[in-house]
Amino acid sequence: MIEHNEKEVAFFGKITAGFTHEIKNILAIIKESSGLLEDILAVTEDEAFPHKDKFKKSLNRILNQIQRGDDITTHLNKFAHSPDHSPTRVDLNEMAEQVIFLAHRLARLKNVDLVASPHDASIMVKTHPVALQMALFLSIEIFLDSITSGGKIILSPRKVRNKHIVRIHHEVAMPDVSHIPPAISSSTRWKSLQEAMAYLGGMVETDGTALEILISLPESIDE
Repeated sequence: MIEHNEKEVAFFGKITAGFTHEIKNILAIIKESSGLLEDILAVTEDEAFPHKDKFKKSLNRILNQIQRGDDITTHLNKFAHSPDHSPTRVDLNEMAEQVIFLAHRLARLKNVDLVASPHDASIMVKTHPVALQMALFLSIEIFLDSITSGGKIILSPRKVRNKHIVRIHHEVAMPDVSHIPPAISSSTRWKSLQEAMAYLGGMVETDGTALEILISLPESIDE
């Protein structure tokens, strides 16, 4: 069953990757056309025509959205290619940045800042990229489920002796956090997170206040 699921994920990734390439091509054409309009504006700088300022503002807005769309499709394409080789070597710093981008919208809906605190050097592990991204995403969701609004969630990859760790720390914007530990332990996402970490050959735990989730990974999934 696991093998079948992996094939389905790979198929989903392949199709998604193909569409992201097409979207990037569309954005490139729009960007090229916008660049032409910029050139026309540049050579007519001294000429007046109706609504020129509005035209400039609209063009700038289009260019900003093109850049935003390109950033989104770049990350989505990277995510879609995750199942291409599994297990494979990944950098936990890059993985944390990727998951923060993927979870940005969910956090924004609750006015929560997502921040990466990368290690000074690369932290390489051989693992299943999709499962690891899901585990980090679940950790963020668990904290988001426990609050109404505000605060910050920080993802900090670290190497402590022979342990490869991602620390997910929750800085809450509320005085009373006593409800968070039972909310986590009873969460269906917590069970899913434990299952994902078992599949990755690692483990997950919380600190005493449950404001921190520690994900520990082996250096290689084969070990």
